[in-house]
Amino acid sequence: MRRVQLIEIHDQAWFPAFLRDQVTGDLQVLLNIGKPYGDILPQLREGIERAGADRVLDLCSGAGGPWPWLTDALRRDGLRVCVELSDKYPNAQARERVRNDCAKLCYREEAVDARRVPRGLSGFRTLFTSFHHFPPGQAREILRDAVSSRQGIGVFEIPGRRPLTLLLLPLVLIGDILVVPFLSPRSLGRFAWRLMWRWLIPIVPLVLLFDGIVSCLRAYSPRELRELTSGLADNGYRWEMGCVKRSLLRLPITYMVGHPKGAMGPSA
Repeated sequence: MRRVQLIEIHDQAWFPAFLRDQVTGDLQVLLNIGKPYGDILPQLREGIERAGADRVLDLCSGAGGPWPWLTDALRRDGLRVCVELSDKYPNAQARERVRNDCAKLCYREEAVDARRVPRGLSGFRTLFTSFHHFPPGQAREILRDAVSSRQGIGVFEIPGRRPLTLLLLPLVLIGDILVVPFLSPRSLGRFAWRLMWRWLIPIVPLVLLFDGIVSCLRAYSPRELRELTSGLADNGYRWEMGCVKRSLLRLPITYMVGHPKGAMGPSA
């Protein structure tokens, strides 16, 4: 199956911000059930260490992605890093939650374009479940910007053009209607507000399902990721990519990690 460049509704500037925040928030809850990104912990840690980084700049963070628990996992594995979340459309609720509940993280208030990261923002760059949003030209801009800034970068994607992943997408709709409203938030007013946009006017679960299908169709394969890096390795940069699948009950995760050669560890 070839990659198809379609649009995701919650990416569009015209989509209401309060609904975008709910979509990205629910996506985070669903992705963190079972903590699937724990499967790529070895690749993430190796990328950070080989880049010689002591901090992480997460791009396209949405509602925070896996970082609220992933930082703890890295620390248990012996790696302590400061993590700054960022997004082109910063999630106000996630930023407030990070400020109140998670001292090990911070969420940047200013918008950050993953294709043109301000030069003052250093650190190993990560993108979780977001790289597929960008067509090849823009995706290559993201990689080229990391290379020109001499920063490491890691791309990690659960969406994929795989039959099993596509077949499981209806569970996103069911989970968002029947599970997510009862996990968050904790106040009665917010609970009623969330039910309205999931039960009475089910915009959020329908957007999640539609965007989930589009995400899978837009996802890059390891071979396509390698094509995106063509010529970028000439700048003293090393790239590794592949697919991790820990067990039959876990969805495969496509990954790509890049770092300057010689920053730390052996060179390619």
